[in-house]
Amino acid sequence: MPLYPLFIVLIALALRDQYSISLELVLGFLLWSPRWRYFKHDVSLLLLAPLVFKLGSEFMQWRTWYIFVPPRIITNLGEQLQFWLIEQISHVSHGYLNSFLNAVLVGVKGGLDQETTEAFGILGIRHMLAVSGFHVGIWTSLFLPITKVHHHRYWQWIVQLGLVGYLIIYVAAVGSGPSVIRAVGSFILARIALVRHSKISSMHWPLTIAVGCFLLKPDMIQELGFQLSYAAVIAILLFLRQSPWADFLQHYQVVKHGKLPFWLLTMQISVAAWIGTLPLVVYYFNYASPYFLIGNLFIVPIYMMFIWTGLTAILIGPWIPIEFLEYWNSIFEIWHELVVDFASFLSA
Repeated sequence: MPLYPLFIVLIALALRDQYSISLELVLGFLLWSPRWRYFKHDVSLLLLAPLVFKLGSEFMQWRTWYIFVPPRIITNLGEQLQFWLIEQISHVSHGYLNSFLNAVLVGVKGGLDQETTEAFGILGIRHMLAVSGFHVGIWTSLFLPITKVHHHRYWQWIVQLGLVGYLIIYVAAVGSGPSVIRAVGSFILARIALVRHSKISSMHWPLTIAVGCFLLKPDMIQELGFQLSYAAVIAILLFLRQSPWADFLQHYQVVKHGKLPFWLLTMQISVAAWIGTLPLVVYYFNYASPYFLIGNLFIVPIYMMFIWTGLTAILIGPWIPIEFLEYWNSIFEIWHELVVDFASFLSA
């Protein structure tokens, strides 16, 4: 069965009780798209979809008894990385900045107060607090200078393998959430294709990872974080697939365009993600932020600056003067309080 129909059948199977999805509805959806509307394909889908639906149900039952457990060495390394990151963050930050960096870099959100999470929700930037492709891209950018050292294919493979190994450990360090699994898995597949000079549709990456998630842990698909993550990324890929940013979608790397500013890509991604997640957000939270463009275009970039400087401080903290760190923390506290007050004003 092709990847697209397989993805649809397995996701529908995992969500059938949560959203009352029937096999007839799945078959109708499969036969709706003209991409695979050939007679032999229709016949094969009509035969295979019920079979996969039946076998998938048995597989999900089997998984409740035989739960997938990640290798102990990965979880141990993840715990060590998490401890190291939290310790380094505590050395260079305190207060609001410490809570923010722990949330966006380590996935530890216990230090965030209710005002912060509500403000981010009002501004439509709550996605910043979920470790996903946005944050994974920050870490992978650190490896870019290493790839420029030598262009020999063996060197490129070594660098990519080192990056893959680190990202797998990082997934364990931040709690193995659905969004970070999707982001890291998609990035790994895209990078392998880049090194091999393979031209494969960018939509294949998240769909392949989703099928893998079903095989390893079917109940993950029922988590709201998984559904929001996939709703956003599929909307982005569909929205931008015909745009000049195709290289970004193909291999998860930005290619500059002289006539198109980078902020335009940011705006397009924000709009696409907002549209894709809107049904789920309204269904579960009965609210959708009308200020998402303000938040993503004018507020997120400032927080990104603090993430980048925070990452730098983590890596070279011992060589940074204490006075500079205090000044940096104070600036963030002022900025963060302004954002919270602005969100409160908008919601009043």
